[in-house]
Amino acid sequence: MHVGFRILHPLFDGMSISWTDDAGVEVGYFENLDADNSVYRLSPFYFMLSNQRTEFRARLDRDACVENFPLLVQLRDGGHTDYLALIVAFGSAPLHPESHDGLGTTWATKCPEGFTEDHVCAMRQVLAPLALALRVVIKDQITRNALNTFHGPLVGGRILSGTIKRGDGERLTAALWYSDLRNSTALADQLSVEGFLDLLNVYFDCAAGAVIEQGGQVLDIVGDAILAFFPSEEVGEEAACAAALRAAMGAQSRLAAMKADGCSRAAEIDFGIGVHFGDVVFGNAGTAERLKFGVIGRAVNEVARNQDMSKLLGQPIVVSDTVADRAGTGQDYRLQSLGMHDLRGMPTARRLWALRT
Repeated sequence: MHVGFRILHPLFDGMSISWTDDAGVEVGYFENLDADNSVYRLSPFYFMLSNQRTEFRARLDRDACVENFPLLVQLRDGGHTDYLALIVAFGSAPLHPESHDGLGTTWATKCPEGFTEDHVCAMRQVLAPLALALRVVIKDQITRNALNTFHGPLVGGRILSGTIKRGDGERLTAALWYSDLRNSTALADQLSVEGFLDLLNVYFDCAAGAVIEQGGQVLDIVGDAILAFFPSEEVGEEAACAAALRAAMGAQSRLAAMKADGCSRAAEIDFGIGVHFGDVVFGNAGTAERLKFGVIGRAVNEVARNQDMSKLLGQPIVVSDTVADRAGTGQDYRLQSLGMHDLRGMPTARRLWALRT
């Protein structure tokens, strides 16, 4: 048995849940559910949606139409004898292969006689309650996907759990991470809108991608600046700081690798990173009708100042004392003192450190 449906996700167009007697339950995801995808274009579902059909059946051991569908040939060669596909729409819109809002199910059997009429009748009868139950699951998954994509999994989870009122929040200690693209105003003037967006996405792949790889949370992308954090509550302060430093090194390593591979956009990119550790308020702020979930506090300002100093000091990564004290030993990096410096808006001078590999 196989169930497939479209989802709202930045990487995937569809999701499937399959059950077989030998492999049990398996979950899969599909990219590019459109006519350019030959696997999808040659599938029974594409044929059904294109021809406004909600049911399709084929005796795999004798029907000539089997040869038109590679999937059915594969099932036949694997010993299956009968195949039934059913589609139910969520709404009144016409069926369409590239924008269908509904559910598709398939059944296949290896019984020599295939499905009986009673089997087919039972499958038709179960379709409506199955679709109703799965529609709830699908909508829930779409909501989670959207929240995770635009707010990150930590913030998305907080929102779904009910932390949605102005002032809702909690105090956390975390390693804070801030990056900013160098020379962005000039680049925006020099490049086309499309070209500048391409460049930004390469930069985000390097910087935000490294944060996610190390288990951090990307909290905000404002223009060409990225604010992320690594909470210490579960992993401890030393591990949170070490992960933030690894993400900083990883971001610069990703950029260097792209430049070495000849990426034209990467050649135009340079960015600085600041890392700090401190207390923040993690929660909602804004107007009563328009809220923003994020981190607030002096530590957020200080990590941004560290990034500012990376430009003034000519260092790609600048780290505060609070991180250096917790970074641990035996790591694949070292910290070099840059001396005491006044940071804008901070009452006293701070010792800053350069991160070295």
